Amino acid sequence: ETSVAGPGDCHIKGGYVQATPTFTVKLACVSFYKNLDKDLPPGSGIFIVVNAVTGAPLAVMQENRFMTDLRTGAAGAVAMKHCTSPEQNVVGFIGCGAIARNMA
Repeated sequence: ETSVAGPGDCHIKGGYVQATPTFTVKLACVSFYKNLDKDLPPGSGIFIVVNAVTGAPLAVMQENRFMTDLRTGAAGAVAMKHCTSPEQNVVGFIGCGAIARNMA
């Protein structure tokens, strides 16, 4: 944090599934907690969907945690599917924010 920037972080993530026609890049700006004083969300970001053959952008989507929270919830579901046995039928969550709601 300086007098002209922050506090906050920026993350760039990419994803591609082999043999699919697109890949996605995500730019996420997080932990800008001073934004709350300005009635702005503490995090924001964009997803860019790109044609994997030509490199042309197909979509640019702004998101303020909605898709991030859904993706994190889905990642938890995938982990539960592959890291538990069929006999297990109870799960507990530590925390109660948006991610916990999406994982439930």
